[in-house]
Amino acid sequence: MGIKLHDVSPVAAMFTGKGEMGKLMAQGVGGVIPATIAKDAQKAEEDRKKLEASYYAPQNMKKGGKVSSASARADGCAVKGKTKGRMV
Repeated sequence: MGIKLHDVSPVAAMFTGKGEMGKLMAQGVGGVIPATIAKDAQKAEEDRKKLEASYYAPQNMKKGGKVSSASARADGCAVKGKTKGRMV
């Protein structure tokens, strides 16, 4: 994996909220202002991950059955006798 900047630099850890130092700063070890900045960075990262997960999640991918209010012949199920021609 290698060494990341937030593992070495306390300032980078404060602004990203990552790494051991970022976690400590979020708990308030560095003071009130660094704690606030680190907590905000962690919250923003969580929000980004939630948004990304909801964006890429498959929606309306139902397995079998009707997915809309289509008629019986158009719902994708093969039913015998539904395509018979009729005289009007």
